[in-house]
Amino acid sequence: MLLQNEKFSVKITLDDTFTVNSADNPFHYDKILYARDIAPNDFYKTLSVEIDNGTNALRIALVGDYFSYDFDCDVLNDDVLTVMQNNNLTSISLSDYNIVKKVKLPENGTNYGIYRCKHGYLIYGEMQITMLDFDFQCLWYFMGRDIFVSQNENKPFEFDDEKIMLYDWENNYYELDYNGRLINN
Repeated sequence: MLLQNEKFSVKITLDDTFTVNSADNPFHYDKILYARDIAPNDFYKTLSVEIDNGTNALRIALVGDYFSYDFDCDVLNDDVLTVMQNNNLTSISLSDYNIVKKVKLPENGTNYGIYRCKHGYLIYGEMQITMLDFDFQCLWYFMGRDIFVSQNENKPFEFDDEKIMLYDWENNYYELDYNGRLINN
């Protein structure tokens, strides 16, 4: 995934070769950050975060939840990059490349994507849709009758400026407003 603003270009890819505490990792990382504590036998995934500010480039390994994806996983706001790895949100300062905030979301199925909207951040999850404010505090969440994945051509999760549109596995349709209220189903 590639994000850009006036100051930074950020590319996130999955690094299947990274091993925690190994000196033999095939890629060089300038910094290794942990979205959560990793025990020796934990399942984890590592995201390779390449940051370019126009004069310098840096590569960070972000080690986190095994159910991490390298698409729809990040939001870039000025000089802060927020990366979602399932139930963990990690905000990284792109000025000094340190973690400025970690947030653990409630574990209720797998989370697939984080999106900035005018009201805060939408989290698209398997079991629920969550709205966070700009400080990552939960404003509301919505659960349907089944998981928010589709077995046909319907997109299970979409949003525009006015509403959030969802389909679940049983092809039930939901429309929510940005206060989490069901406006159509």
